[in-house]
Amino acid sequence: MVPTCIHDIQSKRLIHSFAGELIRCYPLSMALVDKKPMPVRHVVVSDCTGWIRVKLWGQEACEATLGQRIEICNVWCFQRDGSLWLSVGRKSRLRFGTQP
Repeated sequence: MVPTCIHDIQSKRLIHSFAGELIRCYPLSMALVDKKPMPVRHVVVSDCTGWIRVKLWGQEACEATLGQRIEICNVWCFQRDGSLWLSVGRKSRLRFGTQP
């Protein structure tokens, strides 16, 4: 499956495949999910067409580091304050790698 470019991402859509480079990692924070604390981190991911904010949860939030390549399958896109966001959920698949 060919990854979707950031330029082509639209709000309120399921993105089947996406890949890019982490260009910014915000500090790790905690959120309550089902009354249990879970790590959450906002990151910014770019490809050759632009950049987008991504919300990572759980172990993926802890593993994210600047400069990594990230590949995500089945991620939901939403709009908040005029900006597009991708939220990695329970049904998403995520893989970190190094830049070539």
